[in-house]
Amino acid sequence: MRTQDDTEERVLLPQYVKPSHYDLNLTPDLVNLVFKGTVTASLDVLETTSELLLHSNELTITSAHLNSGGISQDISVAGMVFDPKEETVKFPLSKPITAGNKAALTIEFSGKLNDLMAGFYRSRYTDSKGNEKFMATTQFEPTDARRAFPCWDEPALKATFGVTLNVEQGLTALSNMDIKSQKQASETGLVSVTFEDTPIMSTYLLAFIVGELEYIEDYTSGEHNGKPIRCRVYTPPGQKERGRFALGVATKVLEFFAESFGIAYPLPKLDQVAIPDFEAGAMENWGLVTYRTVALLVDEATSGSRAKQQVAATVSHELAHQWFGNLVTMEWWSELWLNEGFATWVGNLAVDHVFPEWHTWTQFLVDEYSRALTMDSMRSSHAIQVPVRHSSEISQIFDNISYSKGASTIRMLSGYLGLENFLKGIRIYLDRHKYKNASTNDLWAALSESSGRDVAKFMKLWTKTIGYPLLTVSESSDKKSIVVQQNRFLSSGNATAEEDTTLWWVPLLISSSADPSKISADILSERQTTVSLPSDLLSSTGGWYKLNTDSLSLARVKYSSNAIKKLSSAVEKGQIKLNDRIGLIADSGALSFSGHSHTSDFLTLLQSYKSETSLVVWQEISSRFESLVGTWSEEPENVRESLRKIQRNLFSPLMDHMGWDPKPNEDSLESRLRAVAVRGSGLAGDQSVISEAKKRFNRYLKEKDASALHTDIRASVFAICVMNGGKDEYETVKAHYLDESLPMDQRLIALNALGATRVPELINSTLEFVMSDSVRNQDLYNGLIYLSLHPESRKMLWDWYVKSYDQLVERYRASMASLGIMVKICAGEFVTYEKANEVEQFLLTKDTSKFARALEQTLEKIRSRAAWVQRDRKDVNDYLVSKGL
Repeated sequence: MRTQDDTEERVLLPQYVKPSHYDLNLTPDLVNLVFKGTVTASLDVLETTSELLLHSNELTITSAHLNSGGISQDISVAGMVFDPKEETVKFPLSKPITAGNKAALTIEFSGKLNDLMAGFYRSRYTDSKGNEKFMATTQFEPTDARRAFPCWDEPALKATFGVTLNVEQGLTALSNMDIKSQKQASETGLVSVTFEDTPIMSTYLLAFIVGELEYIEDYTSGEHNGKPIRCRVYTPPGQKERGRFALGVATKVLEFFAESFGIAYPLPKLDQVAIPDFEAGAMENWGLVTYRTVALLVDEATSGSRAKQQVAATVSHELAHQWFGNLVTMEWWSELWLNEGFATWVGNLAVDHVFPEWHTWTQFLVDEYSRALTMDSMRSSHAIQVPVRHSSEISQIFDNISYSKGASTIRMLSGYLGLENFLKGIRIYLDRHKYKNASTNDLWAALSESSGRDVAKFMKLWTKTIGYPLLTVSESSDKKSIVVQQNRFLSSGNATAEEDTTLWWVPLLISSSADPSKISADILSERQTTVSLPSDLLSSTGGWYKLNTDSLSLARVKYSSNAIKKLSSAVEKGQIKLNDRIGLIADSGALSFSGHSHTSDFLTLLQSYKSETSLVVWQEISSRFESLVGTWSEEPENVRESLRKIQRNLFSPLMDHMGWDPKPNEDSLESRLRAVAVRGSGLAGDQSVISEAKKRFNRYLKEKDASALHTDIRASVFAICVMNGGKDEYETVKAHYLDESLPMDQRLIALNALGATRVPELINSTLEFVMSDSVRNQDLYNGLIYLSLHPESRKMLWDWYVKSYDQLVERYRASMASLGIMVKICAGEFVTYEKANEVEQFLLTKDTSKFARALEQTLEKIRSRAAWVQRDRKDVNDYLVSKGL
């Protein structure tokens, strides 16, 4: 293996040869769940060599033959050297091949259509007659093309691909490109489907699918692509109409991106396919995008508005990749954020363009920005540009840093440069590097060119260092200015001197009551700075100032008590803008968790929000308060009940305001706000809400009265009724999940609700059920999330994890990142040092190398929660007493 001479010491294949084209011929057997194939790789010989080293994983190679320079040689199967750990095969050559020549390597091989959701794998579906069958599909990112055929499986080793699939008559065969020809073989009865050659691309973007599929289609307008692009949504039998919404999004978004990027969509078609068994949310294979069913299909009659927004966001994200990732590809996985961070940001830009009524950028603050700041405040975080030495490390960086912090950083930069300048730079970048690989430095160069600013100078602080700053604000004694100091913010407490060396480039974005529409251009790039404020602002009784207006910079802000009082008063008077109301709550909750302020300060600030009507603000309040209640979940019952009472006092008035049924002309945001109100008040024990939820639950599920539960509140009602019910409610919800006629988003809210039970025997039933064939591997987590939120079920969940560990490792052996998710769910809600030690000790003897980062984050979270309770137990108790609670 070749090691690149840089700080990462990347383990790469030797570059004796470089592939230019693959001809791949595959025959999947959907009865015996195996496949056989032949691949011919056209190679440019760069250095004289007596051996070839390429990737192969869990494949059986039956023959190999090499032609080069007019010399033909068979490669001895007995002489091949397989390295399962490195996932490679070495072919010793009887005669060397010389530099400057061309070569053609032909390999015959076979493999298993696995059930690991990786490589060339099988997925269960129900055919038009209700019979359970299998389709064959692919998932190659990051390093699983090598499970489907021997290849040079690195993103920089781009090639073109010609694909032929030999399939049974009546089955649909799909690949990245359109069909070139098809003919039936008389000796086998199979149909050979040959596709047009792909553009030059990385191996991880190749895809092919065989199964009984149906489709709907439409065309883009062609306004910005030069011609209409044919778009299809493929589904298992009987589900195609559920793809209508996603199809409409795709046709609009493809034109939006062609206009924004200044480059037409490069392929002749775009297919989107719903795959029942699918580990990720979706995969951007060029021209053949695959999705977990719930991420692509919705039912207009029964799916909630949130489900539609998630589908729109996922479709937009994957289609952004057709340019940013597929046309221009990161040169190595340490640049993953170039793919995922940008696709997340520009996907939101597209959704906001198509659905302006959804206020996507405000939702972004909860969905992406908040996730980014939460993870990046941990010592166990990593930089956006993270060193990746070995391919086995890649799965651990498909996380909230690469996606959410990457997107939030781009949002900050585009806000600073201006959207038009930013997109101009993106157009330069894409045009300059199309059909090639690129790095973050290439992006900075293009943006510097378009903006006239040295973008790399200040942005490398954000992409190459871990964390972000806490901005501590103090007021000058003469009441004319403020002093802003930056230090690294850590959720587990103050940073040490060694941890606090980075001085970030931070737009301060100060607004004030003097002119709320005016935002300062001050930049903090030193440890501290002094900023003058409008005359008499600080001495004015009602004068207020707000840093990080619109929550654009990646930072937390700590104000003086006096400043917070003025901001709280301004919130009550309706003087603070929506994004800033979200930011105040988020910062206050985070600062109380970290110990930079008291929890009682957060509880006091909440009282200013009683008249709040924004969905996203209430989502932030709900998230922060549930974190507090969860962390205090093992305190005495009287304390827990007092906190639940605060929660009821917050949410019950909102519930009264919203009511149970939709109002005339109500938009989706109002509908989802009702769901937040039902959940917040019901889970806090509001008996009137619980009683009404049970009545509507019975009407909806037993009397089949669809009007009893609007789509957006079903998840909350299901959970409330299972939590406050017994076996009858549990089995009713379970039956709802098992009803395959329902769209998956509606089934999954039922699976989620099963974990809300507080009955020990039903908790055990849930733990058994999620491991059964009735629950697909990628959906297993859904049944566990609620179990982690209650002390008794949390303990049973951890005991189950310990008992099931070996089984889980086997189930997810092709995707150890899934084990990272499992340990976060099964252990991450503990709140004592003792439990952190127990988790650590159990996994000490296990091979956790592929989910080490997730484990480290889990242990840090538990210990931070324990420290929070220990530090603020008296503060919270005193607050509760002072309020008569």
